[in-house]
Amino acid sequence: MDSYMDTCTTFAPAPSNIANLKTLQLTVRQEEMIKMPEHSGSMLRGAFGVALRSLTCITDLPECKQCPLKQHCKFPRIFESPALQSSSVQAVNPYVIHPPVRRYIQSINHKTSISAKSSNTYKNGDIWHFGMTLMGAAIDESDLIIKAWQLALQTGLGAHAPYQRATLLKVTADDDTLYSAPNYLAQANIKGAIHKNDPQTLTGLSNNQATPSAMLQQLIASDDPVHLTLRFLTPFRYQQNNRIVSQPNHLDSTTFLASLYNRIRLCQDNHSPSQIWDIGYDSYHDFKNDIAILDVDTDIAANHVARRSNRQQRRMELYGLQGDIHLSGNSQTISRLLPALLLGEQLHIGKNTTMGLGQYRLILTAKE
Repeated sequence: MDSYMDTCTTFAPAPSNIANLKTLQLTVRQEEMIKMPEHSGSMLRGAFGVALRSLTCITDLPECKQCPLKQHCKFPRIFESPALQSSSVQAVNPYVIHPPVRRYIQSINHKTSISAKSSNTYKNGDIWHFGMTLMGAAIDESDLIIKAWQLALQTGLGAHAPYQRATLLKVTADDDTLYSAPNYLAQANIKGAIHKNDPQTLTGLSNNQATPSAMLQQLIASDDPVHLTLRFLTPFRYQQNNRIVSQPNHLDSTTFLASLYNRIRLCQDNHSPSQIWDIGYDSYHDFKNDIAILDVDTDIAANHVARRSNRQQRRMELYGLQGDIHLSGNSQTISRLLPALLLGEQLHIGKNTTMGLGQYRLILTAKE
């Protein structure tokens, strides 16, 4: 199997009973040529954080933990929630960045090799896209968050000065337009400006394929066995036995997938405690037991994430894995799992989700 995976910004909707969750789709016009890093989520998160701090911080202290005003400041509430931690519930930030994903995956006889696409360069006038999921109170700060992205892109992206500037053209959420730059269509010049290596927005499904929820209804009606693939568009990092799994053969895939339940509950406890997210399961063990009765096949490889920390002024390497995880089984079990797995498309799975790691798309087909 050879397949290209390009910029991904269209998301299957979360289950209708999920409150306090909103996914922004951002359209950007590049003003100065930039070569994007292999994993751009860290760069985007860093630029966003610097811009958000400049818009909100009045003390200019280097660390929020030492700030006497931190409980009243919007910056740590949005960007560094753990700095405000005062309860026994593990704090998680109220956002997930979905970076532009431009990857090439080649799989031969279940031996997966991963390499960057031929060009990750955006030239002057190129249009590109990324996403950001907001949770809880962060949704009420959408205007501030959009202003921060405007500033971050105007200041420019990159690891070192001079940074490469870009313009935020449009922000949408579902069918609503939250922001549109003046003369948006003229600036976008969509017909001639879209990057030649960004053929179309990828949803994890081909254009003539139904969404996972719609296809599942068809499969349930015929009682056909189901084959569901989680295609990881960015590497995932998973801690097992207190250590990050760095080799594919060390991954307990059933326990890893089951950890999505805890990820969902942690986000809900932090950002929607008064409105329970009903995903069809009341316990981690029930969720894991359903995964355990399926056939699980992995087609993954090591793909370590190199990033530069501006705070620590050094290059860092985060160990991760990437590829496909295939679930095969009866449609009833898959249908019970699907609401949580669809929600996971927006929340991601594993560690470092705020910078875009653990991003996947669902591909659902009838099993031959």
